[in-house]
Amino acid sequence: MNKDDVICTCFNVTLKDVEDAIKNGAKSFDEVQEATNIGTGCGACLENAEEIVNNLLSK
Repeated sequence: MNKDDVICTCFNVTLKDVEDAIKNGAKSFDEVQEATNIGTGCGACLENAEEIVNNLLSK
């Protein structure tokens, strides 16, 4: 996955945005969601977004 790939189209959240949220202190999916709004629009990306975030948090 490329850092510019959009994970959440409602809020145009990219992989880089998620990585930045984690670098800035987000320690859970809820905290990443709070920082980026990922998955809070239509919800279509929610399952995929949560999997990506949790994989990044486990590193």
